[in-house]
Amino acid sequence: MTPDHLTCFLLLSVSDANCSQLCVGAGECTCHEGFKLKRDGVTCEDVNECQTGSHNCSSESVCVNTEGSFHCWFSCHPGFTLTDEITCKDIDECEFGIHNCEQNSVCINTAGSFHCQPKNSCGEGYTLDATGRCIDIDECVLGTHNCGANFVCINTPGSFHCNTVSCPRGYHLSADGTRCEDVDECQTSEMCGGHVCINLEGSFRCECRTGFMFNTISKLCEDINECTHYPGRLCAHKCENTEGSFRCSCSTGFTLTRDGRDCEDVDECENKPCSQECTNVYGSYQCYCHRGYQLSDNDGITCEDINECALPGVCSHNCINTPGGFNCTCPPGGYTLSPDGRTCQDVDECAAETHTCSASEICFNLQGGHRCFNFECPTNFRRASSQQREKKSTGNASAVLRCVKSCRLLDLECSHNPTHIITFTVISLPTSQHLKEPEVIALLRTATAVKPANLPDQPDVIFEILDSDEQNSFDVIKDSQDGLIVGLICQVKPILGPKELMLSVVIKYVQLGDVYQQNIMNIHILV
Repeated sequence: MTPDHLTCFLLLSVSDANCSQLCVGAGECTCHEGFKLKRDGVTCEDVNECQTGSHNCSSESVCVNTEGSFHCWFSCHPGFTLTDEITCKDIDECEFGIHNCEQNSVCINTAGSFHCQPKNSCGEGYTLDATGRCIDIDECVLGTHNCGANFVCINTPGSFHCNTVSCPRGYHLSADGTRCEDVDECQTSEMCGGHVCINLEGSFRCECRTGFMFNTISKLCEDINECTHYPGRLCAHKCENTEGSFRCSCSTGFTLTRDGRDCEDVDECENKPCSQECTNVYGSYQCYCHRGYQLSDNDGITCEDINECALPGVCSHNCINTPGGFNCTCPPGGYTLSPDGRTCQDVDECAAETHTCSASEICFNLQGGHRCFNFECPTNFRRASSQQREKKSTGNASAVLRCVKSCRLLDLECSHNPTHIITFTVISLPTSQHLKEPEVIALLRTATAVKPANLPDQPDVIFEILDSDEQNSFDVIKDSQDGLIVGLICQVKPILGPKELMLSVVIKYVQLGDVYQQNIMNIHILV
């Protein structure tokens, strides 16, 4: 504590004085800026800068006094509208039809208001008001009365009279009845509805709290609707007017920031709303599922297993659905699952040497299994070779046994037999219900060149079917390939399986009309 403050403190203690704000040397009181000292020398009262004219508010704004200071509230007077942030424009009530002139009057626009021009005049002592009605002329207020200096003018409907004692509005007679004194309206707490009331000579005014504006006509503080007064400038999303203020809120998917006005996106994925994967988007979120799952159509957040087995062509044989996937299986024997995990491919037991055929039998691979065939060479023929051909592109294989003529010594009948080679083979054909054109099932190659037309003595080849099925489902067509004669064994009629057929074809080599050699092809057909 400084010496001056100590002196002031001692003086106040002795004199029982108490400064309401500041104390200076020798017990003298003073006030903060925006306050002034009352006549009692110790109490500070607020300086109304708006009333004293010591504010710096522009003519287009309203000065609002506050405790120890003031602020400027920009708004338009009644009858004007704000065109931008600083300009007030007069509202033409007559043009917009918001006047209340009656039918016997004409609306005349004025700055900030309007008045009704009467079509007819009123009687003596009356005049037309803004709505076109005849109202009484207050001669006492206008000073058109003729009351003397010792009389008070009292207005009456259409006229007036002079009274010896009367006080104007805002005044009342003194206790001795000799003079008019000001009425302190602020003694009634309801005058300003909870706002600050300031008594004036013969009247009063209200100092409104922030968010309110004083209406000079009704003499009440009215709430300012900030949301409509400053549209789109207070809140980022939604604005709601409140008594004396406003409140901001956000759309779904956003939350209000600390400043109470801006809105920021809510990351809904932090609360894990999705059953599997969640991606936050602006103002919302999107659920995703793992492979093998799909979003439910009911709630859009639950992932449901996809039954892939219900889709066509997923597995070539059997499909087993699993959570988020599926498994393909093949028949228990003769097939294995291919690397794609869906297709069942045939196991070639003959090539893999996992067949059950004996050494004397020939193995023939089938789809899902194999067959063992025991071909025997006829008399005077010996086995030349036994081979397993490579698998064809159609998935079928051919087992072949070649028998070569082997005559005993001095066996003239065997020697004169033109048949030199007898071949046994097996082929597999699919069931064909519709056959539009002949389909080649086997190719018979020869080493004989195609005979020129002008050389009839050259060797030639003739193909004939020795044995076939009852329907004659096969035929042999002579053709050429690479300049050599070939025979095309064709299926010419549909065959319904399962069925086993034997087809024998003879290949005759002729020259000058004589057969000098022939070979026989025996085909075991599995349909």
